[in-house]
Amino acid sequence: MRKLITIATLLLMSVAYGQKKSFTYKLQGIKTVKIDTDTKVKITASGTNELIIKEKGYDNHCGDCEHDQDKHHKSLKEKTKGLKAIYPGGEDSTDGMGFSIEKSGNVLNIVDLLSHVKRNNLFITLPKNINIIFDTPNLGAVEVIGFTSEVEAKTNVGAIVMKDVTGPITVNANAANVNIEFSKVNQSSPITIFSNVGEIDVTIPENTKANLDLRTRGTFYTNFDIEMPKKDGLKAVRGSQKISSALNNGGVQIKLKSTMGNIYLRKK
Repeated sequence: MRKLITIATLLLMSVAYGQKKSFTYKLQGIKTVKIDTDTKVKITASGTNELIIKEKGYDNHCGDCEHDQDKHHKSLKEKTKGLKAIYPGGEDSTDGMGFSIEKSGNVLNIVDLLSHVKRNNLFITLPKNINIIFDTPNLGAVEVIGFTSEVEAKTNVGAIVMKDVTGPITVNANAANVNIEFSKVNQSSPITIFSNVGEIDVTIPENTKANLDLRTRGTFYTNFDIEMPKKDGLKAVRGSQKISSALNNGGVQIKLKSTMGNIYLRKK
């Protein structure tokens, strides 16, 4: 009987430690949220005017510890009683989750104070019409779903995925693939998507009005009817390929550039 109670207690402790922590912030007066982190993040649109951050596995890396994780967490809690963590990137504003949150005018700056070895995925919820600027300098990646606002994303080696977005969109991926599916294309500002060595895969509605600027040393693939520029009797030059063309009599500029990867432009 005592053994069963011990097992049940350990299971309850495991569940408790496996639960996501969360933090909520009211976004009154905020038009843009800037996120700086070094982990994989999923950002989802909602109908509320709140920022919600959730995570899994906070501080679940024990390095070379040989004891079990439950004892480690209990020991850490005891050791840090009456103390607070300090970080070179700022002060924790999120009740122990390890984020600095500062408001500057109508911009909210969120800085992840923990390194990637202390994080195991973040889940962020924001209003669907709020502008987003996402930056991850090292290993982070981002998935953005359901926004009708302006989105900027920059990664080093992490993939950039966006679904059900309208733009304007600005993407800069160094060594990562980019995959973006537009529900419709906002005509107010240009769309610029760049990857240095990764592939770019973009899906837009068939009736989208756009002026295309496509550049790569790879290959273009599309199921749109692209009108190729006339060569005027000149021989094509191999190497970097540039294609400029209008869709549906032209509209917003869509610039897709990959230095080394292929470009896929699909109609929805």
